[in-house]
Amino acid sequence: MEFQKIQISKQNTLNVTYKNADGDIIQFAGANIVHKDLKDAMFAIIPHLAIITEQREAYNVPLNTLVAQRITDEQDNVYKRLTVESISFSQAEQKVSITGSRILTKAGVISITSPTVNLEDGDDYQHNDELALAIDAVKYEAKEYIEDRKWGVKQAELDFRDVDPFKVEAGEVPEADAAPKKRGRKAKKSA
Repeated sequence: MEFQKIQISKQNTLNVTYKNADGDIIQFAGANIVHKDLKDAMFAIIPHLAIITEQREAYNVPLNTLVAQRITDEQDNVYKRLTVESISFSQAEQKVSITGSRILTKAGVISITSPTVNLEDGDDYQHNDELALAIDAVKYEAKEYIEDRKWGVKQAELDFRDVDPFKVEAGEVPEADAAPKKRGRKAKKSA
């Protein structure tokens, strides 16, 4: 399976374009929500998108510091500002382009697309090996979704439109006795 594009849609499903073993181009649009592992794999690409597109949060910040921001509550970190929406591949998955979005400080969202990065040649990007591993994780999870049906669990809903659990029919409730029963000991007869 040679991927051309991997994308998580706004409905939280997977859209993929890939070439199968016969050379056919297949466009796959998943109907089930993506699994947490696939979301996490896409989430791991965020620091790379920040560095490649020269976002201010990544300026002169080492990759391991950006990765560590994932578990902090800093106001201005890359995980709160950026999202990765898709990865496009070319030349037999050797070159990638990452598309995402950025939440602006003054309200609004803009789209961001990285320049093409050659995964085989490390001259384009200094963290090429880490990016290649992160993209391999996304490809693995996408393949699991397609072939092994590794889907997320959707919250089920119960349909109570025809049933009113609070409505009681008149014949279903036993009637209460009119006179309350006396409790206690019976009086002893005296001789």
